[in-house]
Amino acid sequence: MQPIRKIYQDAPDSIAIPEELRHQPVEIIIWPLSEPNQAVEETDANGWPIGFFEQTFGSIPDLPERESQGEYEEREPLS
Repeated sequence: MQPIRKIYQDAPDSIAIPEELRHQPVEIIIWPLSEPNQAVEETDANGWPIGFFEQTFGSIPDLPERESQGEYEEREPLS
């Protein structure tokens, strides 16, 4: 049996396996033909992406005030 080689210009979400190769040991290799564009992200002196805190500041909504937890119970001292 000959191996099957298929080049996709736009990879699909799933790949059809031929009927004669199903239910047996096979090796599937996904090999990108082009190098991905790696975006270089600038960081500050502490390693955080520039503008990170400005973008995330205030993202948690204001929480309501905590209700009264009551008074402490007076206990007898330990001997």
